[in-house]
Amino acid sequence: MERLNLHIDEAGNQDLSEGLYLVAVVLHNHDDDVAAPILAYEERLRSAGLKDIPFHGKDLLHGHGLYETMAVGDRKRLLTQFARLMRSLPVSYFVLRYSKGETHDHRELEARIRRDLSSLVFDHLSYFQAFDTISVYYDDGQKALSIALHDALEYVLANNVADYRDADHSARRLLQAADYACTVERASIAYNAGAPTKTHERFFGNRRNFMQSFMKQLSRKRFS
Repeated sequence: MERLNLHIDEAGNQDLSEGLYLVAVVLHNHDDDVAAPILAYEERLRSAGLKDIPFHGKDLLHGHGLYETMAVGDRKRLLTQFARLMRSLPVSYFVLRYSKGETHDHRELEARIRRDLSSLVFDHLSYFQAFDTISVYYDDGQKALSIALHDALEYVLANNVADYRDADHSARRLLQAADYACTVERASIAYNAGAPTKTHERFFGNRRNFMQSFMKQLSRKRFS
């Protein structure tokens, strides 16, 4: 049985109080081995004396949560190591972006996510139909995305194709990969607008370094 795994994360709030809301989806053919690159990543962390903390971009950049007592230098090294893991994973990804100026309320956001997901699946229908099952990993954290996911997949594909599974961010590296995609794509918006924060520059460097070391590498994984 052919199976496609979708690992989904988001950045920002659905009330658009931060001005921006992103949805990242990491696609993984279940037959493609992710264990080897993940084991290599974990070995690199051990060799470098770095803690194996589940990747959470916002916390890493701002020193919150499990990163609270970690030095900035070590957090930067963790970011670099996870970027290297992302390059080696046999996955692709896409990101949906919504801004406060274009989306006015929770209901409109839900409708736009549903429309955009449906359009993307329609545009790649032969790809998605090649799989017997599509397993969706999302923690149902925000209602609009959860509803849109169900509606879009069940509208475009057969009702019994989508298989919704528990999503433990701390245990699933591909959920962390979706988080990483959100983190880098959000930073790219700031750099492209000529308004990176001091935090962005501390961890990603100037625009040229960000584009070469992070955005360009991640872009090679874009689903097309």
